[in-house]
Amino acid sequence: MSVQIKLIKNNIKRSSSYGKYFAKTVSTGDITLRQLAEEACTNCSIKRSDVIAVITELEDMMKHRLADGKTIVIDGIGRFSLRAESIGVDDPKTFNIRRHMKRTICRFLPAGHRTNDGKISYNFSEDVAVRWRK
Repeated sequence: MSVQIKLIKNNIKRSSSYGKYFAKTVSTGDITLRQLAEEACTNCSIKRSDVIAVITELEDMMKHRLADGKTIVIDGIGRFSLRAESIGVDDPKTFNIRRHMKRTICRFLPAGHRTNDGKISYNFSEDVAVRWRK
């Protein structure tokens, strides 16, 4: 497994790193739920339709639980929670949901663990090599 990278120049003039180049990962394509289900079928003894049904139901359950204000923790995958984005106000009494709320987003924190040197290692990126994009 390896992730491809390319260098991107920071063109944000007000940034302290303006003009510097940074590595950016390059997507090698999308994979659909159907393709993941097919792969799961070859790895275990369940049917594609069963995998799709379970994942679809998981999506519905997650939407409802997130809307209830719950944080969803899926061992080995990570944590999902909703976050509010709003415009700041000087006085809390003047805050108006219709005027100051921008949107609600789903935040994902991948599962991981702290290594002996104090760094955090994330499950999905462990043992992934990095190479230049061809």
